[in-house]
Amino acid sequence: MRKIFFAIIAMALPMMMNAQSVGLLARKPRVTAANLSSYAEKGAIPEENGKVVFKKTVAAMAGLSKEDIFNRMQQWAALRYEPNSMVGYDYQDPNFHKNLEYAKLKVADRQNGIIECQGAEELIFSVKPLAKNYTQAFYLLDVKVNQGSVDFTLHTINFNIDQGDNEFVRMDAESWITDAEAINKKGELRKRQGKFRVKTIDLVNQIESEIANAIQNE
Repeated sequence: MRKIFFAIIAMALPMMMNAQSVGLLARKPRVTAANLSSYAEKGAIPEENGKVVFKKTVAAMAGLSKEDIFNRMQQWAALRYEPNSMVGYDYQDPNFHKNLEYAKLKVADRQNGIIECQGAEELIFSVKPLAKNYTQAFYLLDVKVNQGSVDFTLHTINFNIDQGDNEFVRMDAESWITDAEAINKKGELRKRQGKFRVKTIDLVNQIESEIANAIQNE
């Protein structure tokens, strides 16, 4: 029996090691301690009038009309923010993504090129056998489709902070992941707030990557 068990593990390892971040909702590799310095840089969490607001512009592939770009973005948003949806086999899959019931595509205004989404999803900090360390993140995503590009703004970010014994407290990004809250006097990430800061920056970068994938490829 033990020989059979180890044989199965040996067969599964190559597939696990070769798993790639591909597809519309592909997730990036988890961050290691060796590359955390960029997350502790001043201004890595941008603020406007005391609020955490991320703004990005993504160029579209040459030749796409504004209507083409809108169609692609609407398709992406409908899939990306489908409530109660899950991508990947389970939370140990590097491509895993899970939306909560509150996720949704709120607005798709073709005439004005506006798409609004409500994000509600799990952000996973670490995975151990049969267990995961994670938070539930909530945010709003505003998308403006232009001729040749897409602007997006991610804002109104909140987290459910685990207090133990299955108790959670809702905390906004302004009180948790800003420079003042998440970086200590030595310029290093604070242990508890830092992991939320890292995952938020990763989330924004991932959304940027997904949008680029949607409007820059055939």
